[in-house]
Amino acid sequence: MLSVMRFSADPFACFFVCVLMVWIYRSFRALETLRKSPRLEAPSSPPLAGKVSILVPAKNEEANIQACVESLLAQDYPDFELIVINDNSTDRTRDILLSLGAKPADQTLPKGQRLRYADSPPAPAGWTGKNHALACGVPFAAGDWLLFTDADTQHKPEALSASLAFMEKRGLVLLTLVPRCLAHGFWEILVQPVAMAMMGLWFPIEKINDPANRVYFGNGQYLFMHRRAYEAAGGHTAVKGEFLEDFALFKKTKQAGLPCAVAVGTDFFGTRMYDTFMRMWRGWRRIYLHAFERRTFPLAARSAGLVLFSVLPFAFLAAAVFGLDFQSREALILAGIAAVITVATSWKAYEVIGASRKYAWLHPLAALILAGILADAARMALTKSQTKWR
Repeated sequence: MLSVMRFSADPFACFFVCVLMVWIYRSFRALETLRKSPRLEAPSSPPLAGKVSILVPAKNEEANIQACVESLLAQDYPDFELIVINDNSTDRTRDILLSLGAKPADQTLPKGQRLRYADSPPAPAGWTGKNHALACGVPFAAGDWLLFTDADTQHKPEALSASLAFMEKRGLVLLTLVPRCLAHGFWEILVQPVAMAMMGLWFPIEKINDPANRVYFGNGQYLFMHRRAYEAAGGHTAVKGEFLEDFALFKKTKQAGLPCAVAVGTDFFGTRMYDTFMRMWRGWRRIYLHAFERRTFPLAARSAGLVLFSVLPFAFLAAAVFGLDFQSREALILAGIAAVITVATSWKAYEVIGASRKYAWLHPLAALILAGILADAARMALTKSQTKWR
């Protein structure tokens, strides 16, 4: 009885009981989400869905555009076209497209060729650049299906067939995919998987795919829509000022009662979202800011949660190792167990999205950076700061 009273009077032990319970819940929830989440699979027979138009907006993408275009041209689906919209690039993006044999979008292609390009004018007031570029590209598209994908993506040859087969089987008009994480350099490999995993925690796939649930999500790196659904949603004109047009189009489609879904597509396509630390910071700040609809409290709460549950247990253990005596053996044991479960959960998340698992040991550092990004997004929401695309 005395030991129980002493334990209940120990604030560190009580805190780490809460941390441990949170991580046990997160671990079971993550495993359950993985079990329930649909995954793309290679089709046993070719789908017969009709013509597909793939549209890629590209602004200063000379580092990515060739690999992206070549992976898309290698698709094994027999009936598709590829239209790249050059969004006022000032680098070699347009030259690379020409070197790959791209023809102007308003010209009829010779038989056997699939690649065309369009130059979009500067976006008018009220439009984001990406939305305007795609709105300029869609009129050139002849497909029954529209795949919107980004220049920083790479696709396996079976990706298009697998997506169409999945949509045919489930009767979907919209599909968006969770990508494999393509990262290079320390900061990318450290932060990207955790940022992506937290999106999965805060926007659970089983809720997104439940027609009766209000949660929605979209990944503009791979947004596949039937043309009729796209037009019914109003196209990119209807979301012209949105910085997360993918979320907005998914929301409109779901609210209209049309069948749409998220699936795990890590076996078929991947993305390298940002190539520098500052681009990564600004990019995820924008994503989180608009994913939580510019609401200060949810952003600040998630920032605080990352510090409390992903950083403090490790900081407590480090302080004990370096000689700070907390006189709380129970708290040290609980913090240690919480740290082990945290790393194990992070390890699994890295594995799921194809990232290097050895970086899971640095989860507290990644979480601290992500907490800073969320706090910065909360600041922008509070001060009503204007979002910039790049």
